[in-house]
Amino acid sequence: MIKKRYKPFYKQFLRLRRNVQNRPKLLKFRRQKWVRFQQYSKNQLKFFKRFKIKDQYQLSVAKFASRGNSFQKKFRNNLYERKTFSLFYGELKKKYLKTHILRFIKNKRVFNNSFDFRQQTLRFFESRLDTVLHRANFSLSIQSASQLVLHGHVYVNGIRIKTKSFILRPGDIIEIASTVKARNLVKNSLDRSNFWPIPPKYLVVNYKTLQILFMYTETTNLMPAFNHYLNINSVINNIKKY
Repeated sequence: MIKKRYKPFYKQFLRLRRNVQNRPKLLKFRRQKWVRFQQYSKNQLKFFKRFKIKDQYQLSVAKFASRGNSFQKKFRNNLYERKTFSLFYGELKKKYLKTHILRFIKNKRVFNNSFDFRQQTLRFFESRLDTVLHRANFSLSIQSASQLVLHGHVYVNGIRIKTKSFILRPGDIIEIASTVKARNLVKNSLDRSNFWPIPPKYLVVNYKTLQILFMYTETTNLMPAFNHYLNINSVINNIKKY
């Protein structure tokens, strides 16, 4: 039986040329292949760029209309945007993305043209349990938030949840287990966090009791402060075609 070659996790950021998850460890690698990536990442960490909020619904128009319009470049760009989106939410599988994104596209056809499937897509992925823990700075990355959930350190409405993709509903209360190990893990993450981007408005966080109140509603547009631009249209084009 032929074993599949293990692909290192950090090389995905090198290929995309983006530090999507804001991992400081990438700036400490010493090999020559990381030099240009580190220079670009440090340039993006300057004050006026680091704290600039990215609007996910902006209309991006190329400066040169004929640049990047070939089939090969469109496929490459759409593929890179899908991988960026996947890494941003913790390296999600293509099958998982396709299942849920196509569902929102079908809902657009059922409803009217006022149904914004881009907003609904972001709202769904921002309602995942591991994403909410990371947005509240209870973990330094979505991967570590997933480990908190899988090891049984997280409760939702008093019930232990071990599924990282658990979808929260408005009014749910997330709390950390009362064990010393679980509390220390979260407190260490809070001490090392720089609290940027700030927790979104739909999360009411109590850092003393380590509890989160999820308050997302259908009538409010409370998108979090993204510091990376996710080209949702390109992600959807890649999901629909391939």
